[in-house]
Amino acid sequence: SIILTACKPAAPSFRLPEIETAQMMDERNFIGKTTVLTFWYPSCPGCVKEMPQLINLHNQYANNPNFQTIAISLNLNSEAEVKTYIQQYKLPFAVAYDKDKKAQTAYNVTLAPMTFLIDKNGKIAKQYLGEPEWNELQGEIERLLK
Repeated sequence: SIILTACKPAAPSFRLPEIETAQMMDERNFIGKTTVLTFWYPSCPGCVKEMPQLINLHNQYANNPNFQTIAISLNLNSEAEVKTYIQQYKLPFAVAYDKDKKAQTAYNVTLAPMTFLIDKNGKIAKQYLGEPEWNELQGEIERLLK
């Protein structure tokens, strides 16, 4: 019998400005880093519920140059509302606003929160719909950082 290993799909292309700095972010930001990429928006109850855990997770690895968290806000709130949320909750990671739904479409995001764990080669290692199981996600991050 032949065993085929499922190849991990490359993270789709996107290009969005980071809200606070206006610095352009795209899929090349993933290369060389283990990335937690989350799609969310401020009026999404599940997104708001998971945000403290996401901040904690990011802070655990904040000193690791091979790790990053990127949040992409869906356009279900205004950019001003997203900026207010970032400032109010002092989000410690890069946040982009997907005004034209380009990233949302590229990643086929139909519900939020949706989180992708991307390996240092820019491949999607895991995808989570709804709030991730944090211990499992952390275990995957540890594995990818090795």
